[in-house]
Amino acid sequence: MTAGFFIYKLLGSLVVPPGLFILAALVLSMASSRRRDGKGTAMAALFLALGLYLFSTPAGARLLAGDLENVPASLPARGEKAAILVLGGGVRYGGNLSPDEPGPLATVRLVTAYEITKKNNWPVIVTGGLPWKPGEPTTAEIMAARLRNLGYPGPILMASRSRTTWEDMVQAGEILKARGIRHLVLVTNAFHMRRALWIAERVMPGVRSYPFPAGHLVDRVPLRPMDFLPGPDMAGVLVFRERVGLAAARLKALVR
Repeated sequence: MTAGFFIYKLLGSLVVPPGLFILAALVLSMASSRRRDGKGTAMAALFLALGLYLFSTPAGARLLAGDLENVPASLPARGEKAAILVLGGGVRYGGNLSPDEPGPLATVRLVTAYEITKKNNWPVIVTGGLPWKPGEPTTAEIMAARLRNLGYPGPILMASRSRTTWEDMVQAGEILKARGIRHLVLVTNAFHMRRALWIAERVMPGVRSYPFPAGHLVDRVPLRPMDFLPGPDMAGVLVFRERVGLAAARLKALVR
């Protein structure tokens, strides 16, 4: 990469959010530091700039992710009685303009689950309640419709009363117990997999879970200069939220 091209990309990243906000916070920090009574404001603005930078760069996302996504995929042996659990990952409500559809994270999970079903005759469990208003489809129902549109002809089981990953697992566990299934292929995004597995082990102690990550946030190639520029995807926010979520789940388990 030439220096001129890097400068071009750097300027481009600083004239739109989040780079624009980082630059504004740095300017505020420098301006405040020159005032006798502005040291506190300067430090707060600098902290804000550094936080935004960390969360909005691919390099920062890698730092925050650490080994969070290092979970290899696995499947039960052929012929095992198993099910595939696809955790809900958000919905985009189209209103009067378009049909409701799974969000980007949920879509990746559904495509991954569909690919698994092509070689394994296992039922699929989809999760998620929280319709945007009473009488509207739940997240599980919207995900089931997308799975059918992809071409999956097999049985779809719905845990459609859940609001959190913990509740997803509780309701999925009830479905598995009722059907005598002790092997579960767990499909969720790679950054979410460690928390999902940790909860599954505690909510479904008699079930063996097989992780099958659906897409990764961080690259595995060596860092490049472009990875240190702010970008719009804010992957660092997702991995940081997962670490907070896992810590909260462990704390919640202690007080149960």
